[in-house]
Amino acid sequence: NIDSLATIGIHVEEKDHLFLPPPKGAFRVRTEMDTRLITLRLVPGFDDAMIIHMIKAASKETVLKGLILQLYGAGNMPSLKNDLIECLKDATDDGVCVVVSTQCHTGSVIMGHYATGLALKEAGVVSAGDMTLEATTAKLAYLLGRQDLAIDEVRDLMGVDLRGELTPEGLMPPPPLASTYQKAIFKKNRSRIF
Repeated sequence: NIDSLATIGIHVEEKDHLFLPPPKGAFRVRTEMDTRLITLRLVPGFDDAMIIHMIKAASKETVLKGLILQLYGAGNMPSLKNDLIECLKDATDDGVCVVVSTQCHTGSVIMGHYATGLALKEAGVVSAGDMTLEATTAKLAYLLGRQDLAIDEVRDLMGVDLRGELTPEGLMPPPPLASTYQKAIFKKNRSRIF
């Protein structure tokens, strides 16, 4: 979800402004990864009873620690899935870090942009922002493997850019305005600012 760092042709043209500064301190490698996590890609018409059963079984049998849900667009799913949202709330209450990512190749999850996203946020689910599924999975496994972090710290750190894997929320472009009403409110509020 970032521009290319360089263009290679006859010459290599680097985009220096995209490079991160080198990390401070001594180089260290942490090899402890907690891979007790599940990644699910939701599709239209999914059977939430099957997903609920799988989450509950994984929580009991293997002590599930992380759950990543790939949702539609900006972090949306069908709104009539109250049993699933309740299951996710139970999972977060039991110490599972539930993260939602987008299935889109570009863009990000915007919690609260839709009613379902707001319900997920209230259930304790956290956003993967614009991280790829692979980055989200690796980051969650890494953070869960850190024995010095409580689950609330893991949830908070999922939204923090640690190594360039995530665009900070303040640098994200504003969400698209979906309705005429939203556009009118935006225009009205913008005129008050300027």
